[in-house]
Amino acid sequence: MEKTKLVKAKVRRLAKRSRFWAAVLENLEKPSRKWRVVNIYHLNKVAPPGGKVLVMGKLLGAGVLEKRLDVVAFDFSEVAHRKIREAGGEALYLEEYLSKGGDGKGFILVG
Repeated sequence: MEKTKLVKAKVRRLAKRSRFWAAVLENLEKPSRKWRVVNIYHLNKVAPPGGKVLVMGKLLGAGVLEKRLDVVAFDFSEVAHRKIREAGGEALYLEEYLSKGGDGKGFILVG
């Protein structure tokens, strides 16, 4: 629970300077039971090969990922996390991405 508060605090600071992070914060502040659920097959439709995607909710593993993508999400199913790595991409939880100094540039918001 404490980790979630720290993530929200970081995103809140970023949201003051960026509409991208303001949109992320809006979704992050919702109760987790209201977070959107996205299946992996949907990423094929919205992102170009080698693209970056931020899932504003939980990413589930239904479908086949047909291209390499870097994906940041609030939460992943174990299957979705594995499928992204198998396709050659990177799967990071939002808190991991922020701790690495991620700035959100080039990301497509999904969810």
